[in-house]
Amino acid sequence: MLALVTLPDADPAALLDAFLNAHASDTAVPLTLFTRGEELHARLNAGAPKLKTWGRFLVAMGELASTHLHDDAAASRYFLQALTSADQHGDHEAAVSAGYNQGVLQERRGARPHALAAYRTAAAEGFRLRALHANTLRAACAAVRVAFAENADHDHDGDPLDAVSATLAKQAWLGWLWLRRHEPDSLDAALVDELGRQLCALLLPEDDPTLLAERWRAWPPHALASPDGDWCDDQPATLHDLFTVAASAADAHLTQEGPDPGAPYRALVAAAARWTTGR
Repeated sequence: MLALVTLPDADPAALLDAFLNAHASDTAVPLTLFTRGEELHARLNAGAPKLKTWGRFLVAMGELASTHLHDDAAASRYFLQALTSADQHGDHEAAVSAGYNQGVLQERRGARPHALAAYRTAAAEGFRLRALHANTLRAACAAVRVAFAENADHDHDGDPLDAVSATLAKQAWLGWLWLRRHEPDSLDAALVDELGRQLCALLLPEDDPTLLAERWRAWPPHALASPDGDWCDDQPATLHDLFTVAASAADAHLTQEGPDPGAPYRALVAAAARWTTGR
């Protein structure tokens, strides 16, 4: 049982830690926990603490409302607050997760334009804040997927993506390559599959795989702000990794193109490796 009201002057950090510990346990009753969470929110919200645990608390409340109580309106309120107050609580990963969850809620209720707005906001904030986490990429992929569907439904001519969506697609691919080198365990199979699917659909050349690097460098933006500096699309390591993921994606999603669709990209990997080592 979580006790949040035993001490009127209890430290906000301690109260938030107690709530999050209870949320992470298997013993807390969701309805009871959510009720206590509403009491805690009412107590702290007016002077919301500048703590990362406040952002995580807001996301946890949204998840409780959505998953256990099936109250999408309440979930949306908490997710929106976690996203819009990122600069105040400082937990950028929580903010992006909240925005992504908000998009899922809107898409589930059939409000595709609202879902697109939520996904775009979550991804844009994640990239702006250098929060290169899986949910930042997941939000960007969702935004691209929904925008692509919207354009198809309205019979838009020309490019399948608008400029905003095209930017998010390139940022997601750059973020993917950065995470492969720095936090590979954060990339789950479903996310990698969606990134690869979009890479095949939007970037890989249909007739001449050797044009991949040219197409890649012609697609803005050309750098992504990462926690350790700009991650640029023309760096040898970036191109090597691009060819690597292109080979895997082609093998997974372009099987109709022939018996070994990833082979041309594996040849590019080998050429990039020779170029990098000077052999």
